[in-house]
Amino acid sequence: MAAKTLTPQDRTARREAARALHASLDDSAALINGVYATALRLVMDAFEGNVHREVDGFSAHRDWLVSTFDFTFSAAGNIASIAKLASKFDRLAEAALNGYARIDQVAYAVNQLHKTPAAALFARTPFRTPVASPFDAAVSCATPEALVVEFAAHAPYRELRRHLTELHAGLAEEVELLDGLGEKSLQYLEVQQIEEGGMWALSGLLSSDTGRLLDKYLKTACPPPRDDETDQYGVLPPQANRNAEALHQLIAGYGSSSQAATRHGHTATLDLVVDIETLQGKDTGRLPILEGEPISVAQARLLACEALVIPSVFDYARGEAVELGRALRLPNTALRRKLELEQQGGCAWHGCDRPVSWCEAHHLAHWADGGDTNAENLILLCRFHHGRLHTEGWTVEKTDPGQAVITHHDHPIGIAGRECGCSDWRTDADLDEAFQHDEANVFPTGLFASEWSEAMKPGLQVKLEQVEQGREYFEDPIWQGRRKRANATEIPVIELGAMAPPPPIYGERNSAEELIPF
Repeated sequence: MAAKTLTPQDRTARREAARALHASLDDSAALINGVYATALRLVMDAFEGNVHREVDGFSAHRDWLVSTFDFTFSAAGNIASIAKLASKFDRLAEAALNGYARIDQVAYAVNQLHKTPAAALFARTPFRTPVASPFDAAVSCATPEALVVEFAAHAPYRELRRHLTELHAGLAEEVELLDGLGEKSLQYLEVQQIEEGGMWALSGLLSSDTGRLLDKYLKTACPPPRDDETDQYGVLPPQANRNAEALHQLIAGYGSSSQAATRHGHTATLDLVVDIETLQGKDTGRLPILEGEPISVAQARLLACEALVIPSVFDYARGEAVELGRALRLPNTALRRKLELEQQGGCAWHGCDRPVSWCEAHHLAHWADGGDTNAENLILLCRFHHGRLHTEGWTVEKTDPGQAVITHHDHPIGIAGRECGCSDWRTDADLDEAFQHDEANVFPTGLFASEWSEAMKPGLQVKLEQVEQGREYFEDPIWQGRRKRANATEIPVIELGAMAPPPPIYGERNSAEELIPF
């Protein structure tokens, strides 16, 4: 269909609508900032009178605001930071109180200046000669703090951050080196299994250089979502989920490297012990053992495909090792390169965007069942879809180099030596299309509702409900009023308080700049 040609009248109407929208948003921003300024002044009075501690029994300023007055966590943190440090950075506090600079910009600035004694002292030390504001030559800045006020008022967050980073870099004195030693002393990392055989919790505190290295790796391995990746609600894909997958690739790639740390001559690999008959699915009454713990046969067959798992397979009757080691089950460097060249688009699952470097080699005929490790019997799949194809009902047929038809049969196939013979099959593309508008389609992996296990169902259901709340929020008529309308003649003014704050479904890492679900 040819694009509609806009007439001069259409363009004029759009410009007028845009001006009206800008005016409405300017008014809304002024109202919001005015309310924040009023709240800040009241909180400063409350802190001065020690109301939070003596009346309400709170020692933490932010917790007092969140628990007693139902401030959002972010707003409470900003207000508390400025109020606590108002006497030390009075110029910045005044900029927030009179609406000259946004409260979040000022809060970030005071927290950064308060990080080291050297920065706090320098911020209040007058320049020998006042300097002009880089944003308005008529404004004279007598101190570094006054200059920071100008950045907080006129510069975007990234420029403000860069200015403060440069300020800290110029004050690299011994006291800050000692601060660095303190950071390294305080850093920790805990990895704890939540429940036996289940997921793991990762928590910790990293020093600035360690955190910067990890952040750089995650962004390199898995770049943040782009603006053109937003969904129909204007929400970006969840970066937090991508970070988890990038961390796995970091560990998997390094753990199998010859340069990795070793213990007793071995890198960070997992040991799987199983006998060949059990691995082939025969009813032996025995279970595979992974790192000393029993696991299911299905899980063992999947893990045996991964490079970080070394299977020790035995002939149980004779008690001897079966020569099905790494060389036979995993493609060598040349074969892996051939597979990647033939499948440059990444995972073989229809529509999956995981890069080929993150994919695992899947045997169409499993190596434990006698399947060969050659190009004809291998296809590359990401971890999620590789695991999916190890569940019941899936078949894969390789049609060309790097291409395969992935099919699911609704009835079991090949049970007790007999084929079902039914025509109840659907391809991966068919399944994704049917699932596209399902209310349970909220996870970035595309996890089908039929794949929700009983153990994981409560946690998955909570996430589903949170995302549904988010969808309802973004479908609100007030929010929808922000969308572009080609023939708009008037733009509604959004009154302060007309719209509730969004539900708490956003990740912490980029929430200041991007809306990211769970």
